[in-house]
Amino acid sequence: MITAELIQQTEARFVQRQAIRQGHEAKIRSGAILEADTPERVKQRIQHLTSRAVVIEGVGIPAPGQPAASSGELERILGKSDLMSVRYLETGLRIARTVGRIHVRSPEGSGFGTGFLVSPRLLMTNNHVFESAATAGASRVEFNFQEGPDGRLLPSIFVDLDPAAFFVTDRALDFSLVALKGNLSTISRFGWNGLSAAEGKLIVGEYVSIIQHPSGERKQVALRENQVVDMLDNFVHYRTDTSPGSSGSPVFNDQWEIVALHHSGIPKKDSQGRVLATNGAVWNASMGADKIHWIANEGIRISKILRHIQGLSVSGPQAALRRQLLDSEKGWTGGRESTEQIAVEGIEGDRPAGGWRLPLQFTIDVGGGGAPRIEVSPASQPAGGNGGGEHAASTQDEMVSAWRAYESAGRTAEGSETSAPEAAPPPPPAETALEWLTGRSTGPATMQEQFAQNGAGR
Repeated sequence: MITAELIQQTEARFVQRQAIRQGHEAKIRSGAILEADTPERVKQRIQHLTSRAVVIEGVGIPAPGQPAASSGELERILGKSDLMSVRYLETGLRIARTVGRIHVRSPEGSGFGTGFLVSPRLLMTNNHVFESAATAGASRVEFNFQEGPDGRLLPSIFVDLDPAAFFVTDRALDFSLVALKGNLSTISRFGWNGLSAAEGKLIVGEYVSIIQHPSGERKQVALRENQVVDMLDNFVHYRTDTSPGSSGSPVFNDQWEIVALHHSGIPKKDSQGRVLATNGAVWNASMGADKIHWIANEGIRISKILRHIQGLSVSGPQAALRRQLLDSEKGWTGGRESTEQIAVEGIEGDRPAGGWRLPLQFTIDVGGGGAPRIEVSPASQPAGGNGGGEHAASTQDEMVSAWRAYESAGRTAEGSETSAPEAAPPPPPAETALEWLTGRSTGPATMQEQFAQNGAGR
């Protein structure tokens, strides 16, 4: 759980750097973005972009040995223009699938956090989300808690955690790294985020994006309009919109590299030092942490976390999992599922193999006192369509094709009939998040009821 001590430490760092930060922001407002950070850090940023030979916002970055880009081009690349390639959105959609909502169970109570995959088996979040292996072992992560393109929720995938296989945490850097449990084939299609300890991934004045489950809500993104205002040795400060449940969220640069682990915010205070709520009133604990007016946020630099992990003494299977993390290809790595399959699932949900979706209309006639008569016909064309002719013909073609495929599936290659397989027993009813959190079976519950039942976010 995010604590008052953690917020006070974050605020102290923010206040201590006030004069330096104001100097940065003045340079940003004047348009001198390459002067907002130190010359050394700007040089590292340019070298990092050049080594990747990335094309950002329609501007080509030269490969090593080629003439350097002009300062005007670099200013455009480093955040002066809001024009982004469409590829930015497509890549972000894939990366978003690696982020999950954490259902936290601890002796202090239940709540929510955010975590993300950094290797095929390891999940990263905050230390104040998973303070101990025991809390991690009692909790689990939910992937796919998000809306599809049609506005409906996608089917969630719950995964348990296995701290006995791997668990590393550090309070000062406020991170925890824990292994996933069981058969991981169900989430391998999501891919993971390969982390980089290289310098030069971010400078003051650039924008970051955060994929998160704020206050345990559906997956959301604070997209790019979140400006970095200060860089410390271990931390980065940025103006953005996050909530307590966003603890443990990944912070990305414009190339979708993870640059920080979000962990805390700086609250707005009045002249008497009292924390203010989003409505301007003095905040109190009964309002909930999500009602605090945050003026800035802080993340832990991912390069510092990686160096800490690299210096730990581990052996056996844990060493193998750490090696997989450190040696992973940097950036997003796709799983077994192709982009096309992801797009289909996002629009239509999980469709069983060999199934068809047919627009049908059922008419039930119960008149006449006899047995009910049921007629099945193609569904009518929605208002604004081209009339029923072409739609009905298309529907009939779909039905004929589906029927022929069904008949073919029931015959062998020689054309002989095959016996129909026995129907599989119905699967056990899925356990809802509320049932799992409360330890008792209940009827269906809305997300709002789950939030009210499980307390504040983390």
